[in-house]
Amino acid sequence: MKILHTSDFHIGHQFFGIDRSEEFEEFFEWLRKLIKKEQIDVLLISGDIFDVYMPSSLALRQYFDFLLSLKDLVKKVIIIGGNHDSANTLLASKALLKEIDVEVISGAEDDFVKLIEFEDFDVLAVSYLRDGIIEKNGGFERAFKNIYKPSKKPTIAMGHLTVYGSKNSGSERDIYIGKIEGVNSEIFKDFVYTALGHIHKPQEIKKGIVYSGSPLQMSFDENYQKKVVLIDSKDFSYKFIDVPRFREFVRLKGKFEEIMEKVKILKPKTFVEIELEEIVDSVKLDELRRENLFVVKIKLPFVEISQKNIEVEKITPVNLIKEIFKEDEDLEEILKVIEELRTYEN
Repeated sequence: MKILHTSDFHIGHQFFGIDRSEEFEEFFEWLRKLIKKEQIDVLLISGDIFDVYMPSSLALRQYFDFLLSLKDLVKKVIIIGGNHDSANTLLASKALLKEIDVEVISGAEDDFVKLIEFEDFDVLAVSYLRDGIIEKNGGFERAFKNIYKPSKKPTIAMGHLTVYGSKNSGSERDIYIGKIEGVNSEIFKDFVYTALGHIHKPQEIKKGIVYSGSPLQMSFDENYQKKVVLIDSKDFSYKFIDVPRFREFVRLKGKFEEIMEKVKILKPKTFVEIELEEIVDSVKLDELRRENLFVVKIKLPFVEISQKNIEVEKITPVNLIKEIFKEDEDLEEILKVIEELRTYEN
């Protein structure tokens, strides 16, 4: 059998408030074509299906439409909940999705682990383990050791967690990594393959312990090739497959004219971050914001205010006026007006 491992879809993700539903549709279409081409039997999705606990109606519709479209393409889809996923949201459709051979392990306290059996191998599907589950299962270290036990057949493990030795992109702050401790890769030594989610950068921790990574770029820091993993159940060999870029993320740095030339040749709908090396006025800043681009951030250089040569003990309203208007040809007239006002007050 052929197995495809992916994770961290983050359906509904917005970048600086910009909708990305079109990219998700493009990815799902590409994934369907890959499944057909490679004749995939089992699809593993290792957590963070949605980007937020309360996904929008559009995000939910994309999720269900994608799973329904797999009905005649694969024998089984196995989904585990991630730290971004609400167990209640995943539970709501669990029974219904099972009717089309989609197995969901939501992450609820009574639905966080399941052994799914196939003819020649099994899949131990374990959701993201929240504090309550860990406490009820003997604490952190013991919980993982007790839960991650292979069956008598060759067993694939699924998990949504941080394994020591993994490398993130720099963009996965607490909102993505979560606060759970890391686990030692030795926990998975008796599994023929471990299909991990949680870290967005695709990587092999050790032989057979693999993060597929997120299929879509989530930040400017994630400027590396996105991938999915194809596994052959005959010998559990595997290979990474490149995922196309559905949106460009570009960082530009330089003088205004240099950046303007680069902006002109960018692909439509590109996300752009600009760092200017000179101060420009608001008119020029508007010129950088092309109609068919998404310029999400413009950084201006730090300008240090020069120290005024005024001794503290000599700071008076008149001295300040002299300093501010020292190059103004009307300085004498300004001082006369101030003197007249002072005389009037007295």
